[in-house]
Amino acid sequence: MTTRLQDSNKLPSARCLRDVYSHDLQLYKNVPFGELMLNELQELCKTRLIVLTLVERIHLQKQNVSVSQRKSVLVEMLRQKGLDEFARLISSSGCKSHTDMDLCVRRRDHISHYILRCAVAFDKCKKRWFFKQEARLFKWRFSSLDNEGLRQFMYINNFDFTPISQSEKKDIKEYLEMSSAFINDVNSAQFYKISFCCVPSLIKKRKVLVINGEAFVPQQEMMFAFVPYFKAILISRFEAAREARANLYNDERFTNIFAKLEKIIHIENALLVQDAIVKEYVSLDQLDELSEISYPLCMRVLHKALRKNHHLTHGGRVQYGLFLKGIGISLSDALKFWKNEFTKIMDEAAFKREHIYQIKFLYGTEGGRRDYQPYKCRKIMESVVGPRDCHGCPFKHMPSNTLENELADCGFNAPERSTIMDLTKDGLYSAACTKYYNIKHDCIQDTLIEHPNIYFNESVKHHHLCHDVNPEVEDIR
Repeated sequence: MTTRLQDSNKLPSARCLRDVYSHDLQLYKNVPFGELMLNELQELCKTRLIVLTLVERIHLQKQNVSVSQRKSVLVEMLRQKGLDEFARLISSSGCKSHTDMDLCVRRRDHISHYILRCAVAFDKCKKRWFFKQEARLFKWRFSSLDNEGLRQFMYINNFDFTPISQSEKKDIKEYLEMSSAFINDVNSAQFYKISFCCVPSLIKKRKVLVINGEAFVPQQEMMFAFVPYFKAILISRFEAAREARANLYNDERFTNIFAKLEKIIHIENALLVQDAIVKEYVSLDQLDELSEISYPLCMRVLHKALRKNHHLTHGGRVQYGLFLKGIGISLSDALKFWKNEFTKIMDEAAFKREHIYQIKFLYGTEGGRRDYQPYKCRKIMESVVGPRDCHGCPFKHMPSNTLENELADCGFNAPERSTIMDLTKDGLYSAACTKYYNIKHDCIQDTLIEHPNIYFNESVKHHHLCHDVNPEVEDIR
């Protein structure tokens, strides 16, 4: 059984396909057209879901490696799964080949993106997930483009970004070298002159030269100009996708496909699945040891206070309780853990009356039954912390003398404590936490740690506390 895309009543001609699909990397601005078998349409979408799920997993598990390294992992995993078409597209340098197979693969790429966009259009969470993974996939694919591939991509999509001439480069070479320290040879590098408003992230990081409102962007950083544009297209096209799906409401062929796709799109939490290896093996009897070697300081302080006082104020219970949930402590274990501590200073009836509901609430089995997630560092830093509280960010909220004592208790020597204290005095709390991690693990963590559960997962991997687990995603069926 076939289904018709847009208003064409036959397969598009090769010449028509060549006009529409002239490049391996697409912005998916238009609606695909032509006929396609229903079973092929479903398989295309399921395959793309596998790709997007792998993108999410690799992004979460490989946060401290480069884009090209993440892309290489993805390509290898796709080839292992026999998804060679996507593997080739992702590693494509542009548009060197236009065989019938190339055109067909590009068309299938377009169709699978469009149908999935329609499938998630009415679900806020799934739409957000789709948006994030597609943006990451675009970024990784863009990194594969060579000079000619980038030039063709800009030409096809009407981008007027001008490569600077050798004479112009010579005039500003000194400034280019100062602003592009990561480029080994400015003479051989290709720079593009574009409006500074197109690359705010590069300007914020002081990675580009700006003269008279124009930014001089090296080719390897051009993705920072195109990824925001691609994201804007995705956002703007969701409304059209909603309308397209609504218009197909009475077409059983499409409604069945959309229903099946919605059912198999699993929205995985970025923190709870960042390392399945962590969640699968953490038990209550490990917590004391883990608090010493793998907890970030904020959670170490809370755990120590709980063990000492057998109580935490509301903010501490929520912050620490969600962290425990994020590292894999089950609801039944959480109830046991909190009960064992609290009933040392209160009777069991008081514990049941005052605390069981809140614990279940955080796990989504009471109240609104929301799946509450562990707090990010930003939210923890925004906490209101009183004199009796132990929650919040120690680097921000803890008095200097108390913080220094905590660092000493962790085994840090005077120079190490001084380095961290200097960062906190400058308000660089995430940098202080990252430095804390680096010293404690005797390593270099280049990316700022911005979530306690990410800290924990990275530490567990570092110490090899858990068995290796195959990171590949199960096939979506």
